[in-house]
Amino acid sequence: MKSVFKKGSKVEVISGADKGKVSTITKLFLKKSIAVVQGVNIKTHFDKKDGLLKIESPIALCKLKLKN
Repeated sequence: MKSVFKKGSKVEVISGADKGKVSTITKLFLKKSIAVVQGVNIKTHFDKKDGLLKIESPIALCKLKLKN
């Protein structure tokens, strides 16, 4: 599957709670059409050993725009 997005590309979030944020792609899953973007879509997860953790969740590619 071909895509204009690549790991390390600068992207802008065009919809959702993080609308307008500009950051880089850290992981890309083309078959599922999702990407993990640095500092975007942060979720809080509780772990007994480490307490509260802030984890970056994947975001759909349709919600991202390539930024130059």
